[in-house]
Amino acid sequence: MNRYRLDRAHLMVLAGVCFIVAAVGVLVAFLTGTDSALRTTVTVLAAGVAVIALLVAAVMNLRPPVVLTLDQAGFRARGRHGDVTWKQVESVEISEGLLRFTDGTGAITAFPLSLVDRNRRAELVREVYDRLNTANGYRRFDPTEGL
Repeated sequence: MNRYRLDRAHLMVLAGVCFIVAAVGVLVAFLTGTDSALRTTVTVLAAGVAVIALLVAAVMNLRPPVVLTLDQAGFRARGRHGDVTWKQVESVEISEGLLRFTDGTGAITAFPLSLVDRNRRAELVREVYDRLNTANGYRRFDPTEGL
């Protein structure tokens, strides 16, 4: 089983948003003061939001989320419901930066290649090719098309 994690470029955007949220939380915490119970509550909540935002940024950058998992049976894409088996896949193509899987019913599952680390995109395409060939016993997909 191979897992493909979110590209660092997307993680940096997420970290930037988290740092902005944390900065606003700290600013609100310092500006509200603690001279009443309501202001103390707002200060604690704002500081809590800041800490949570920083923790989210740290966790996401230390261990990026898995966006695509390939195994011998099929694949699972984050944000897509259910698993797709290799036997269900009728065709695969790469166009407009998307890896498109078409199943027997004509349903298309499009996976943006930009979500995967740049260094692992070619490996992902090659692995899809190999897994389809293994599952179907013959060549169905050429990984060099569309790259």
